[in-house]
Amino acid sequence: MKTEADSKKVSIVLAAFNALEYSKVCLKSILEYTPLPYELVLIDNGSSDGTKEYFETLPGARIIRNEKNLGFARGYNQGIKASRGKYIVLINNDCIVSENWLSNMLSCADSDPAIGMVGPRGNHINGVQRMDQEFSDLQEFHDYTMFFNKPDPAKWFEVNKLVGFCILVKREVVKKIGYFDESFGIGTHEDIDYTMRAKNAGFKLFCAGDVFLYHFSHRTFIANNIDLIRIYKYNKALFQKKWSIYKAKQS
Repeated sequence: MKTEADSKKVSIVLAAFNALEYSKVCLKSILEYTPLPYELVLIDNGSSDGTKEYFETLPGARIIRNEKNLGFARGYNQGIKASRGKYIVLINNDCIVSENWLSNMLSCADSDPAIGMVGPRGNHINGVQRMDQEFSDLQEFHDYTMFFNKPDPAKWFEVNKLVGFCILVKREVVKKIGYFDESFGIGTHEDIDYTMRAKNAGFKLFCAGDVFLYHFSHRTFIANNIDLIRIYKYNKALFQKKWSIYKAKQS
């Protein structure tokens, strides 16, 4: 029988393709700074650096193993489909979380039934969520967020799109708009596409401005010598074509 606690469960979904050292730091921070109940869904996208073996050391984690890198969209779609939570948090493996990160985003999401997605502030990203903040070490980061991440609804604000380094998604959004567009392949632009689709479906997008995550940025591309510039240009053209067709149909 499904309990009230089950209905409020959070699924934290993380996909990785090598870059093990970043996954370790990210998951360690999640384990240390997430007192709320949650399930952990981990996707190993064909890593060869011990990622799979490390994932298997994490108690209770649900693990999906792919023989090759399926990319951001397909990997996270697998995680979403395997998740059971009312809320789904999609997080990059090169992020570090800290005090109140999840509770503050949940508070923002629950403040209005129309809110479908919530993202935090972060560095090394594009858009209005960006904060140019650097730290000499992890302790300095956690000292900073101890004050910055104090719950403060006055810092929440509505946005037109969210960056996919960390996004909290309500289950009803997935039920209404489906999954990430897998035509974006290895990665880039699928996150903006997904959040814009949610907005067009009537959901509000919010930034929980009382949450700051550290984001190293593109560590999977760097660790695997993937040509980010080429992929970015290709997916940008794909994104523009897709949305120009959509706008033409709406006019």
